[in-house]
Order: sequence, then C-alpha cells, then structure tokens
Amino acid sequence: MAAASGPSMAKVKSRPGPATHIRNGEYSAATRALALGSYFISGCMAINASQFLGAPLYLINENWYNSWIAFTKQSWGLLTASMTQCWAPTVVRVSGHKSVRGELLETIDGNLLSNFSERMILIANHQIYTDWLYLWWIGYTNGMHGRIYVVLKESLRRIPVIGWGMQFSQFIFLKRNWEQDKDRLASHLQKLNDGVAPMWLMLFPEGTNLHPVTRKGSKKWADKNKIPDMQHQLLPRSKGLQFCIQQLRKTVPYVYDCTIAYEGVPTGQYASEIFTIQAAYFGGKPPKSVNMYWRRFDIWSIPVDNDRDFDNWLRARWIEKDQLLDNYQKTGRFPADTGVDELADGTKRRGAGHIETEIKPNKWYEYLQIFAPVGMLAFVLYMFYGGLPKRFMRDIGERAVEQSQLEGPENLEQLINSAPRIVEVDSTNASTVGAPTKIKITHQTPAAAQKAIRKLGPRKPGVPNPQPKPKPTAGQAVRNGRKPKKLNVNKAADGKPPKLHVKSEVGAGSKPPETSHTNANRSAGEAPKKLEVKHGTDVSQAKVPAQRKPKSTLTPDKLPTNNVGSKINAPPAAPKLRVKSQPKLAGKSTEAKGAPAGDKENHPPKKLEIKPKSDDNSTTKQGRST
Repeated sequence: MAAASGPSMAKVKSRPGPATHIRNGEYSAATRALALGSYFISGCMAINASQFLGAPLYLINENWYNSWIAFTKQSWGLLTASMTQCWAPTVVRVSGHKSVRGELLETIDGNLLSNFSERMILIANHQIYTDWLYLWWIGYTNGMHGRIYVVLKESLRRIPVIGWGMQFSQFIFLKRNWEQDKDRLASHLQKLNDGVAPMWLMLFPEGTNLHPVTRKGSKKWADKNKIPDMQHQLLPRSKGLQFCIQQLRKTVPYVYDCTIAYEGVPTGQYASEIFTIQAAYFGGKPPKSVNMYWRRFDIWSIPVDNDRDFDNWLRARWIEKDQLLDNYQKTGRFPADTGVDELADGTKRRGAGHIETEIKPNKWYEYLQIFAPVGMLAFVLYMFYGGLPKRFMRDIGERAVEQSQLEGPENLEQLINSAPRIVEVDSTNASTVGAPTKIKITHQTPAAAQKAIRKLGPRKPGVPNPQPKPKPTAGQAVRNGRKPKKLNVNKAADGKPPKLHVKSEVGAGSKPPETSHTNANRSAGEAPKKLEVKHGTDVSQAKVPAQRKPKSTLTPDKLPTNNVGSKINAPPAAPKLRVKSQPKLAGKSTEAKGAPAGDKENHPPKKLEIKPKSDDNSTTKQGRST
C-alpha cells in the first residue's frame, strides 16, 4: 500500500542530460551569449524601472510599496525560470521527509505544487552559485516567489543593475563581521516580524559555496575547535541563524531545511567547478538533474536560547545532511516518503515519493509580466502625448534648433516669426482682354521654415548659404500640364487679412505671346509679379501694380508689313480679324463683326496682343495703329 500511494517510477521520464545536447561551436556560443545577455539585461532593466516607478509609494503607504516590490520580485522569479528553461534546461527531482507529508504535490500535467507555510525560515547547504535560483523556483511553485528575502554578502550589492534590484527587494547584506552586522540584521528583521504578511527568509549557514579553497578553511576551523569535519559540505555558522530565529520565532512557526545535490559530479570533485554560470547558461551544459530533499522543524523545538545547545543542534542537522549526500553519491537518489496519514476528519495525507519535473513557468505568457509595467508606461505616454519617446526626442531637438542662433543675418527664430505667405501672380494671361489674373499662394509655415534651415545648415564665416532652387511659376505649371492650386487668399493663419508687398521678379519660364509687336516692344522681357503677403492688410483692397510700359522702338518706317508687302498703317476695309490670345481662353477665338467672307484667304489672320492698361495714359501711334 505504501508503494502504491506515491507516483510510480514508470510514470517518471528522465530527461536527457547535456551529453545529448548539440555541441556549440564558436559562433553558436557567441549567439547564445548575445541572446542570453540581451534578454537578461533587458529584463533586469525593466524590473529596475518598475521598482523606480513604485518608489514614491513608500511615501504614501508602506504596505502599497511592499506589495509593489513583491510584484517586481515575482518578475525576477519568472525571469530566472524562463532563462533556465531556454538556456540551461534541467530536471528537478524533489522528495521529502514525512514531516512535509502532504506539502509536496504533483499536478495532472506533471508539474510540482508545493504547499509549504507562508511564513518560514529556509536553510540549505550551498553547493554552487545558482542554488538560490533553484530555491526561488520552489517559491514559485508555492506562489511565494514575490515574498522571498535572501541574506547575502555585502559585496553583491555593488553589482550594477542586479545589486540595485536586490536593494529594492529588501535583501539583507552582511559583512561577515558580527559586531557590524548585528544592528543591521536586527533592523531588517524588525520589518519582517509581521505576523500577517507572507515571508520566506532564505539563509545559507555555511556562508559560501563548496569549493577547494573554502573546503580547506572549513577543515582548519574543525581542527581548531576539535569537532568532526564534513565530507560533502562546509561546517555551518550558527550565530546568524540563531539570531534570526530569536527575532522571528513569535511570527514564524517552522524552519524548513533543503539538502541539494547535483547529478554528474564525480567523487572528489566539486559542483562549483563543473556547473559554473558560464558552463550552464552560456555553454549549454547545465546539471543533468537538481535533487532536493525537504524537512520541516517546529521552531519551538529548537534550542535558540542557549548558544552551545543551538550550535550542537545545527551541527547535528548538518551531519544528517552529510549522510544524505553520501547516500546520494552511492544511489543517485535521496530517500522519499510514501507513507499515509489519516487525519482526525477522516482525510488521508500521502507522501509524494519522487516528483520529477522541469524548471519552467506554468504558462508560456507569464514572462510578459516582466515588461508589463514599462509597457503600460509607454502606452500611457503614447495616449497622453500622441507619440512614443522617439517623438519626444524629436520635439526636443526641434526646440533646440529653434532657440539656437545661426551664423548670418537672420536666425531661425526670426525666420519662423517672419515666415511670409508668398502670392505669385500669373501675368501671362493678362495680355488678353478680360482674362482673369491667376494668383498662387505659397504659405511657408514655421515647420517649413525649420526644414529649409536644416537643409541649408549653418553658414560658415565668409561663405554665403546656398540658395534653394526656384520653384516653377504658374505659367510653367500650366505648360507642364499641372494647374496651380487655387488657395484662399483672404485666409490667414491668425485670422487677420494679410498684407501685400509687391516685388518684381523675372519669371524663369514665363514668355509673352509671340508677335512681332511684342518682340519689338518687350525686348527686355516683362517679369511676372510676385507678391509677398504679410499680416495686417486686406488682400481685396490691395492693387496689383501695372507693368511698366517699355519705350517703343518702332518708327513709321519700321512698321511690320503683311504678306502682300504693304505697311500696316491702318486696318484694311472691313477685314476679317481673329484675335488669338495666348494662352487661349476657354478654347475660343474672337472674330470682328462685318468682315467679308472672301477676305479670309487674301488676308490671313494676324496674331495680335492686347496689352493691359498701363498707368501711363500716353500711347504711341504704332500701338494705336496695331
């Protein structure tokens, strides 16, 4: 019956060890290191950022602050569990003494579920540096991975990022000098001495992990005090543990002891030299299995009031642990409880035997909790400001450029404040009677001015800034098949009508209609008008200045002739004339009334230019005759 109460050995599947792993070459090892380092550093920084965000809660309510820190420590447990699952996968084989019967359970899907006390002191032998990571995973199976407090060496608090997180997590750092550590330890334990809040206090009474150097120091201490030395462990130090039990015994009911052993360590060698962090996580050679044996001691049964009695009690527990490790070296297993207890209410409590599982989160998406606070902060910033931190940096850069002074006659601030709206008047249609004047407005906003300045860059002393290429005029846009945009001239950015300032400028692509009279009278070329609009004046009241009439160079002797050879001093009697404007207006030509039909062949149509009315009322005879 006892054997049937625990899980059958046939049900347990042993996991292949590192021997079956794919061997890592130089490049694959570098890839593993890069991936692991990126994930670990980003996770630690996310946890640190979450802890910094919750720091103001300490000033508001200390319980809220402790709950927030517990949340971040849960993230740390998930980070280490997911790292172990991906880069250093291993099997955990757990068994226990009858004192923990009913507290180690196996779920239907083969995972470990522990049901330890919510408040306890946890002690364990120290084999390798990652012992506490595996013990933290045990806290995860108990739902206590956010309430673990570890006693560590003082030097670990100086590690960047990780040390900061340990300090936020309220870990206890000792200098291994009891006179200096006593007051600090008492202050931390006073905060933990709350009978309501869950708490696991994790200690390693040996003080450090098992190593050839520490092994020699332990033997030297045993010879000095004339006590037997350990074979697979270091001698424990009792003073720190005794003080913790004395301070917490009113609120902590049990002391849990865990004996850890690693599969694959030959006799006479040390696990700390084989399963280093570099070999396990970067080299892909973790332990084949992590074996744990659990016991529980009632805290009132421990003689903590007498130093010698407590020292003997602790050493006796370590001698038992050494025998367990020696038996493990021979059999490869710790003993397992498979007994059954019948409780007063009729229920039965069974021993779990050996539970074999993997170190991993129960759900694949649990690791998202690590980055949840930082992601939530980014989402809030995005919703509030309408952009991510990248946009914030860009806005800051634009403000810095706006306030900086450029070398030259104008700085950026003046350019932005005086950024005009340019009104370009297309005067090519003004040569035709009744042709409407087309106006094109280019509104240079401050953003456009900033962009133009960034393209030009600061001017060097003595070297002028390069000028931007001129934009095509309205006439060029029409000839290229693109119509100029019709914008509202009266609309201004500040709601006030703009001012007009006229500047004469030669249009790059604007040409007058091709007639003999135009070629004679406009040899120098008339430029289209560019109007610069500034705030303060209504556009409707502004007048477009007329073109300046050039001096005529025609004389009666130089009047143009028709195809017959006669000079055009006056129009022939009743000729049929067709006024052709350039460009055409709505595709129609204007014909004079009363022209005989037969003269259409003898007198071909002439291209005439009707000039807009000038300010100067005096006209030449040649102009009138034309």
